[in-house]
Amino acid sequence: MKFVALISGGKDSCYNILHCLKQKHELVALANLCPQDTQTQELNSFMFQTVGHDLVSLYEKCCDVPLFKRVIHQDGSINKELNYVKLSNDDEIETMYNLLHDVKLAIPDLQGVSVGAILSSYQRVRVEDVCNRLGLTVLSYLWQRDQLELMSEMVSMSRDVTGEAITPYGLFDARLIKVATIGLDGTHLNKSLPQILPTMIKLNQRYEVNICGEGGEFETMVLDAPFFKKGYLRLVNVVTDSQGNDGVFNAHLEVEFAPRELKPDFLQAELERLPEQPLLGNKWEELLTKVKTVSHDGMMMSVMETPSGYTFNPTVSIASTNNLLYISNLVSTLTEENTSLESHMENIFTKLEAILHPKTLYPCQIISSSLILQDISNFAKINRIYNKWFDTNKWGPLPPSRACVGSNMLSLQNMVQLSVIIDTTPQTIVNHSNGDVKINKNKDGLHVQGRSYWAPCNIGPYSQATWLHNDYENKVARISGQIALIPKSMDLVSNDDPWTQSVLALKHFDTLKQTIDTKNQLYMTCFVSSGDMVDIVSKTWSLYCSEMSYESSLWMDKEDDAVESLIIVQISQLPRNALCEWGGVTAKTLNVQTYDSDSDSEYNEVDDISLSHVNNAMNNFSIREKTHFTEVYNTITFSKGNHLKCYFTTGFSNDDTELLGYLNENKLGQITLYLNPSNCSLDIMEQLYYKDNVELYPVQKVYNHKGSSFKYGFNHSY
Repeated sequence: MKFVALISGGKDSCYNILHCLKQKHELVALANLCPQDTQTQELNSFMFQTVGHDLVSLYEKCCDVPLFKRVIHQDGSINKELNYVKLSNDDEIETMYNLLHDVKLAIPDLQGVSVGAILSSYQRVRVEDVCNRLGLTVLSYLWQRDQLELMSEMVSMSRDVTGEAITPYGLFDARLIKVATIGLDGTHLNKSLPQILPTMIKLNQRYEVNICGEGGEFETMVLDAPFFKKGYLRLVNVVTDSQGNDGVFNAHLEVEFAPRELKPDFLQAELERLPEQPLLGNKWEELLTKVKTVSHDGMMMSVMETPSGYTFNPTVSIASTNNLLYISNLVSTLTEENTSLESHMENIFTKLEAILHPKTLYPCQIISSSLILQDISNFAKINRIYNKWFDTNKWGPLPPSRACVGSNMLSLQNMVQLSVIIDTTPQTIVNHSNGDVKINKNKDGLHVQGRSYWAPCNIGPYSQATWLHNDYENKVARISGQIALIPKSMDLVSNDDPWTQSVLALKHFDTLKQTIDTKNQLYMTCFVSSGDMVDIVSKTWSLYCSEMSYESSLWMDKEDDAVESLIIVQISQLPRNALCEWGGVTAKTLNVQTYDSDSDSEYNEVDDISLSHVNNAMNNFSIREKTHFTEVYNTITFSKGNHLKCYFTTGFSNDDTELLGYLNENKLGQITLYLNPSNCSLDIMEQLYYKDNVELYPVQKVYNHKGSSFKYGFNHSY
């Protein structure tokens, strides 16, 4: 795609351009935000580097592409909240919007924006907000990179310069122009990346400073790069501040444009040697090798047809617990023939609004959703309506996390089913002066919309993960379903490779829970679109939970997860026609209790115990292998302040009576029940329809973590 590069002149914005070019994107313009006064260097911007801005104008000649500029002013950061929403036209972020709007008007086929964010979510979410409004894709290939690894790669692409010698021309050359941390002073100004890296490694080891300067330790200015095809910046003089000001030292580089002509094959050779993040890496490649011992018979999708005359008519279920409201089984009540799918979806949201409004609840309080389509080919149509209802300009920048699958066990009359979880914590809604914008201050999350090597960006109006601020100790997070997308391109791994699909999708899930620091698994659901995937998914999960820590030194630092917390669900379709989708609930910390389903004793509380010990204890429990009785495979219980206990249970059953008994005895909290309605009698379905705290999830088949088939599987949280 054609892209514009947001540049400050620093190493990160320029190095990201190299990765954009490596991914076959075309650089067509540069964009820069700068002070109006060319003599001013520092504007105290929360967002943009302005030091060295006077040199950026020369980049237009170097790169032979147009440079677009807009002026920002001192203290232009008005909305300083992490999750950005437009509050004022005077905010410097709105100046960035106008800048990129200028570029798009000049280049109508512009599609992407390059940004050099590494760890700054503050920077990332603002660029993504602007690009989302302009219909542009963020290209952020440095995002979440290990800093030592990234800096070492930059060094490998650089020339260790001495004085003014830059040979050969065209190698990456970034110089320090500002330092502001312990261990750095005026003597480090004008140092190149190869020269400063050993010092930064030592400072990181001693004082935990950021090796890449992400904490403001230093700023750089790029004088040469492989895409500077028409010339570079020749250093003429360096004026340094040797005294410093409160430990801050600056350098002003006096340069001149030096014309030259780099041949296209030089850039191509540099791109070929540019290090690129592997799809899996050594750690996950080892797991994949183990998974590949599972045989696969080919793509026999074994999709069941919806029974003739079949109806599935659940009633709306409403349950509440621990300041959470669960609204489940919302389906359209439209009965007219030839009613559009969009009308059905709008009818569902009308019903949802009718429930929320009397309770003074808003869409911004919805933290998670479950969306089932009768036909997944309608995914794009549904997304348009869904996106409109969860308008981030009206309800804040964090839409709910989401799982979306296709199940032909929905009756043709329903077409769509929606269930949501809502935060009802009092006094968390903020009304902003900018129109009708309402934001839930209690909701936090991860909503990454840019392409990177890190993990897939969202492919719909949802957040990758959401959690609540008032749950600061446990930080229970709901993570959206993950399929095997290749992050850098957003292409799906081939269906001819089901093993990599299973491992890569789980790696994405793990990446999310590591990023948000919720490493403890409460329960996991893996949707599969083929029965042939069950054994592969089962093996992938068992290796991930604990077996790999005994197989490989690369996995030794991973604490065990409860393998019994998995439900494998076979449905008819997944987004992008993927073979599997991993999604679930995780937590940061647990004050854990464990429950032995064979024991008649009460719950045994274990204080201050690590999850690995809990899981080891669970693995020692003898799980019942009976034909009928409801099986509580795994219950994790933990404190949530003020002696409040939370329970997350995974269970299975083959017996109608036993299941109904469990549901009748457990009316607190919310139960998601996976079942094939066509295998149940009308009498059983009628009883299930009217359970107040049950989300009925129509699927083809249900399996436990071992791949054993059950009539019912359920997750119960309360």
